Amino acid sequence: MSPTIAPLKAWPLALSMLASASAHAGDHCITPNVPIPDNSPTGITLPIEVSAAASEVVSSVDLQLLINHDWIGDLAITLESPAGTIITLLDRPGIPSNGFPGPFGCGGQDLNATFTDNTLIPAESLCSTTATPVIFGFVIPNMPMDSFTSESPDGQWLLRISDLSPYDSGSLIQACLQLTTNIECPADFTGDENLNFLDVSAFLSAFGNQETAADFTQDGNYNFLDVSAFLSAFGAGCP
Repeated sequence: MSPTIAPLKAWPLALSMLASASAHAGDHCITPNVPIPDNSPTGITLPIEVSAAASEVVSSVDLQLLINHDWIGDLAITLESPAGTIITLLDRPGIPSNGFPGPFGCGGQDLNATFTDNTLIPAESLCSTTATPVIFGFVIPNMPMDSFTSESPDGQWLLRISDLSPYDSGSLIQACLQLTTNIECPADFTGDENLNFLDVSAFLSAFGNQETAADFTQDGNYNFLDVSAFLSAFGAGCP
């Protein structure tokens, strides 16, 4: 049986007001200037500490790296979030070889690049034969950065860099984790970061269809308590 909604004689004034979910951007940088052990799968693991409010969730992530190394094709790089999600940014570019640049991967020195989803050039495909650094600019990682979307940014992010071939070595000079976060706002049913009558309409539709998102009290029932909880969240606005 579909739930019935009692007539609401007075909707809160907030129905006619707009409230935006705030977005926060910040860089979290380390400048360790530490050696990357040659021919070591263990490599180095460096923490990047991020402090965020409990209500913040990840909207986007970029990672800028500055690495001095004599043979970039030796390197594998991963990033792990505080929630335990791990993505591979780089995995021995040029390995396995397709004839270019050679059987030992991307030769040449240094990397100065920002790994981001917002570009068109895969990091693995960029290996200059004339310029230094050989990987530079804005590049797409092996796995998407949006794997971190909606996670809490708060806590320790882990950057891991391994050198997986002998003879050439290098150092991590700098790493900057560039985070944009949004404030969770349960009343933002349309997901457009604005609170208005469209959110009310979307909630009422979900409530009428007994969709899980409308169970604001999370008790498995759909009744006036859920409507009241939604209105309270709506009236409070987005932090």
